[in-house]
Amino acid sequence: MSSESRKRPAEVAQDGAKTKRQRLQSSHAILSVGNLASCPYASSMVTADEMAKRGLRRGIALALQKVGFESAAPEAMESFVAMAETYITSLVEDVRAFTNAARRSHPVPRDFEQTLKRFNLNTSLLRPHRRPPIPRSKRLPDWEPLPVIDPIDKDLPILGSELDGASDKAAKQFIPSSFPAFPSIHTYKYTPESVDAVTVSDDWGVYNPDAPPQTPDGQQTQPQSQRPLAPDEIPRGDAKKMREAAAKEAKAGEGALRRLMRATKIAKQKEVWSSAQRQPARRDRYNLWEMAMRELIEDDIKAKGQEVAPVTMHGDKGRFEIADHSMIVNTEKTHYRKELPRTGMRKAAAVGQSIVGKG
Repeated sequence: MSSESRKRPAEVAQDGAKTKRQRLQSSHAILSVGNLASCPYASSMVTADEMAKRGLRRGIALALQKVGFESAAPEAMESFVAMAETYITSLVEDVRAFTNAARRSHPVPRDFEQTLKRFNLNTSLLRPHRRPPIPRSKRLPDWEPLPVIDPIDKDLPILGSELDGASDKAAKQFIPSSFPAFPSIHTYKYTPESVDAVTVSDDWGVYNPDAPPQTPDGQQTQPQSQRPLAPDEIPRGDAKKMREAAAKEAKAGEGALRRLMRATKIAKQKEVWSSAQRQPARRDRYNLWEMAMRELIEDDIKAKGQEVAPVTMHGDKGRFEIADHSMIVNTEKTHYRKELPRTGMRKAAAVGQSIVGKG
């Protein structure tokens, strides 16, 4: 075994030896009831929770000072604060429970009275706290002054003088001067705006919905070269021309839709007429319906002050006119009322099957 010592060698004494570090924080903290934000390390932005805790600590410090304590350890202060927070929280929770049980949104004095009974407290115990023994000068905390913010003029003019409501109020002498100023005029008055009427230049032809554009033979009587505008034909920048182009596009689309619907009606009318000619009963019903529709159309034309041409109301032309003014419904077989099988037919079918089985 080696005879060397395992002890750490002593440090060589030097002239500039390090002095012993002084202890700055003692085991006991002096109770401070001064300014809440007097600490140099205090943050400038204090939250509401921290502000409430500071007030609670100050109240506990004042109570301890009143009963004779001059200092308290930080652990003891934090224990006091935690106990006080728990007690107040449980008290508030009970009050809230009574409020919710009665289906109220806000507590009433009765809720507080029931809570005090649950905590074994009486109103007589609260009377001494109406006049606490601590002087008023100590009970009121010293708050740090709020930073002064330069006042901002809230009446900065946002709109022009022609929309300012101050002149309108000044013109009405019966309005007291103590009344607030009027808002902008556009908030309570309609601003007239002169817009030029849209004039559509129908260079592609004029569509007349009253004139029949198609003959019974399927030929066009009014050829119309309706087409959508090309990208280079759409005006840019001029609002009136853009409205004219939009109206032209809408009119062209309306005309195309009218012709499509009319062709669909005519095709449907031909199909119904051809199917009705196969059975006498259906042919009679169709003739009665066609006669009723023809009378209605004649009455409509007479009501407009026009003369009824008998040639146009009979034959194929009349059918096309009826197709323009009518809509046939329930013509498909799937929409017909289903006929239920009769019980007698069921029994006869069952007897026939049984006879076939025996044979």
